[in-house]
Amino acid sequence: MAQQEFIIQRYNPDTDESYEESFDVDVQPGQTLLDSLNQIKWEQDGTLSFRMSCRHAICGSCAMKVNGQSMLTCQTQVDAAVERGDPVRIGPMGNQNVVKDLVVDVTKFLQQFERAETWLEPYEDQEPPEKEYRQKVEEFDHWSHASTCIHCGACYSDCTVAAVDENFLGPAALAKAYRFVMDSRDSKREERLEYLSETQGGIWDCTRCYMCVQACPKDVLPMDAIMELRTLAIEAGHTNNHGARHHKGFAGGVRKRGRLDEMMLPVQSVGIGRLLTGQISAHKEMMDYTPGAIRLLKSRKLLTIAQRHGASAEGREQIQRIFDEVESEKHHHDVDADAFGAEFETAIGGH
Repeated sequence: MAQQEFIIQRYNPDTDESYEESFDVDVQPGQTLLDSLNQIKWEQDGTLSFRMSCRHAICGSCAMKVNGQSMLTCQTQVDAAVERGDPVRIGPMGNQNVVKDLVVDVTKFLQQFERAETWLEPYEDQEPPEKEYRQKVEEFDHWSHASTCIHCGACYSDCTVAAVDENFLGPAALAKAYRFVMDSRDSKREERLEYLSETQGGIWDCTRCYMCVQACPKDVLPMDAIMELRTLAIEAGHTNNHGARHHKGFAGGVRKRGRLDEMMLPVQSVGIGRLLTGQISAHKEMMDYTPGAIRLLKSRKLLTIAQRHGASAEGREQIQRIFDEVESEKHHHDVDADAFGAEFETAIGGH
């Protein structure tokens, strides 16, 4: 039996004091982090507070930050945690207010599901079924990965956008929204796509950092779901927003010139038509780019960009070939569960 040091982040709400405390625990092979926390609470400090319930990676209540990454402590063995850092540091979930020690207030996280209206809206004029609203297996395969979410909040905890924007719906809520957009029994597909595309904190605020995919213990692939929603929204014609214009400007510029045009991208993102018609909101958006433009001028990067005229003819030809190949093989929402799983393993290297 080996002894392992755990450094636990503590918080006393009575004194508003945060501090770290070290505990040494006798660890057996196969022992989980949650087992170790229980040992500490039962044998060393009964005041240590944390959540737990099922101990089988089903309820999601024991999610915490372990050596900087959110995960289920009942699912993570001590040996695996040590590989990420020794001593093992355990702290509360991120992007949520700490109540006491390792317990956080999950209200903000759960409210995002309500904002995204993550419930089925059946067709009003259809006859009620005798038993249940059934769905074909091949239709379920489109969103089966998104249905495995247990609302543990690990993805939201590690989300870099949620850390700076409280309006962001977050990866879990957006993945659940995707689940209903893809459900053939739901009647609000178009309304959902419009809302998720146009609302503040919707699908276009994701920065594709992949932190949510790495943190998710159930292979929900939230970022992939967000990317699918973007594609579906554009295909449905919901393009009158900053995110869609930025997407088209970015891809269109690279496809045409073989190189990203950083001078024109802000104009394209705001909308040339909006600027020409003198929309005040458009000009305010352009002003938001001023600090960044000044920094580029000071570093002379903007002048360098202005001197570029795109890639060579051969380079543009190769880039066009890549665009053509990607578009010919594009499968988006026709990807089945097995393909999503393979994509996940490739993306994070079997983490």
